[in-house]
Amino acid sequence: MLSISMATSIGLVAGCMSSWSLVPQLLKCWRDGLTEAVSKKMFATRAFGLVLWVVYGFFAGSSPVVIFSSINLVLSITILVLTLRNSSPPEAHIA
Repeated sequence: MLSISMATSIGLVAGCMSSWSLVPQLLKCWRDGLTEAVSKKMFATRAFGLVLWVVYGFFAGSSPVVIFSSINLVLSITILVLTLRNSSPPEAHIA
């Protein structure tokens, strides 16, 4: 029988919840193209932090951290790309 520690169980539930929290934002960006209020800097910073979490999880031997940080990284990068793709080009300043 598969025995999972309490810490791993909590990590799996936490990972599911944090990943699921990005889905509504992703769907809004994907379906409606509404990305004006999405912070590019926040998602870029989040993506970098998630890369570090993946590396940490790998070295710490924590499967939940690696799995869900990777999923969150993909979701965050997708939102960032949609935001960049849907953003209007900067206006030229006339001197």
